[in-house]
Amino acid sequence: MSLQVPTSRYLPLQFIAPIIGELSGRKHFTKIHLGESVNGEPVMGLKFGHGAFKVLAWSQMHGNESTTTKALLEYFLKIIDSEESRTLAEKLTIFTIPILNPDGAAVFTRENAVEIDLNRDAVDLSQPESNILRAAYESFKPDLCLNMHGQRSIYGLTGTENPAIVSFLAPAADADRTVTDARLVAMHYINLMSAELSAEIGNCIGRYDDSYNANCVGDSFTAEGTPTILFEAGQYGLDYQRNNTKALLVKALETLFNAFGTAELPDSQGILSDYLSLPENAISYFDIIFKAALPGKDSQNGHIAAQYKEHLQDNNIQFIPEVDQMGKLTRPYAHRVVNGAELKALLTDLDEADWPDFIEKYVQKNFRL
Repeated sequence: MSLQVPTSRYLPLQFIAPIIGELSGRKHFTKIHLGESVNGEPVMGLKFGHGAFKVLAWSQMHGNESTTTKALLEYFLKIIDSEESRTLAEKLTIFTIPILNPDGAAVFTRENAVEIDLNRDAVDLSQPESNILRAAYESFKPDLCLNMHGQRSIYGLTGTENPAIVSFLAPAADADRTVTDARLVAMHYINLMSAELSAEIGNCIGRYDDSYNANCVGDSFTAEGTPTILFEAGQYGLDYQRNNTKALLVKALETLFNAFGTAELPDSQGILSDYLSLPENAISYFDIIFKAALPGKDSQNGHIAAQYKEHLQDNNIQFIPEVDQMGKLTRPYAHRVVNGAELKALLTDLDEADWPDFIEKYVQKNFRL
C-alpha cells in the first residue's frame, strides 16, 4: 500500500479522506457517515472489527490537535490485512471518529466554526459535532472510550526537569475525584501503556490534571460509568511536527488493544498506586530560552524566553517564535536553550528602550521553523 499518514501538524479532512477510503475497502473496516459539521463538512466514522469488547475513540475534537489522529490511522494501516488484524477483529470492535471537528481542522483552530470548544459542550450539546459524538456513544454503548488530544509545549512534569512527551488521564467522575470502578479500569490501561512507553522515553510520561468539569466529555462519560482515557500528545525535543510523539502513541495503542481480555485486573490499590506514581503535568517549559542575553543584568534577571505561535500558511504550519518573557523567567526549562552571548553583544550598543523591538526581530529571523 502506497498511502502514508501525512507528516505535517496540519491535518484537514481532505488529507486523510484517501486513507479512510482505502481502509474502508479492506476486510474488518467499515466507513460510516455520522453527520455534518456547522459548515456542512462530513463527520466520518471508521469501524474496525466485530468483537464483543467495544472501544469508542475520537480525535481532533480540537481541530489543531492532529497527532492522535495520525497515530490512529497509522496503527490501522500497520495492521491492515495482517494476522493481528484478524485476531483483534474477533476480539474487539473499535469505532473511531478520526476528525470530530473538521471545520476547526480546516483552519487549524481549537474551536469549531462558531468558536465553541467542543470539549466544553457535553452538557449543553449546542453543536452538531457534539451531538454526533453523543449519538455515537449512546448507540454504540462502548466498554471503553479514548478521548484523544494534543497538549501545548509548555508542559513538563512536576518534580523533574523532563518534558511531558505523552500524558494520560483517567478523568474524574465527580467533584470529589472519587476513584470509581470506571476510573480504575482506565487507570489500569494507562499503567500498561505507560510501562511500555517508559522503556523508550523514561520518565517523560505525565498524568493530566483531574479536576472535574461536567462540561468536558471525558468527565461526562466517566460519570455515566464508562471507563475513559484521555490521551495528550506533547512535545518531543525539537520535533514540532510531532511525528516522534505519533510513533509513541502508535505503540501505546498496540499495547492497549492487545491487552483486552488477556488477564484479570490487578488489585485496586496496586492500580491506583502505579497510576499516582506518574508525575502530574506542570507548566514549566518555554520553547526557547536565551541564557544571559540582557546586558547589565545579573544571572537571575538577564534571560529571554520565546514561545512558538502556530500559523497556517499555504497548507502548512509555520512556527513563528515570539518573545514571551524578559528578565526573571517564571518557568525554568526550555526545549531549546541558547547561549545569549551573541544577542547580548548586539544589544550592548542599543538603548534599553530599543531592546524589545530588536530582540523580537532577531528571534524571528534566526529561530523560525
